Amino acid sequence: MPDSKTILASRDQLGCVYECACGTIHLALGPVELKFTRESLLETFAMLRDAIEKLKLGSAEDASSEQVAVDSSPLRLN
Repeated sequence: MPDSKTILASRDQLGCVYECACGTIHLALGPVELKFTRESLLETFAMLRDAIEKLKLGSAEDASSEQVAVDSSPLRLN
């Protein structure tokens, strides 16, 4: 029996966000699909919102000069 899905949001030509029966949130963008817990989705959204605000304020150039330590280990989202 196929897994039931609840579409939470979608955009033509972009992708969709859906929740499967187990509670995992999926972000499908073309051939890429990211899986999140509810908590990790909220944290990811907050990070993206911060980035968008910097872009809106024209401070992306300022942000690019910031020194940020990036962990290159595999990212576990759920």
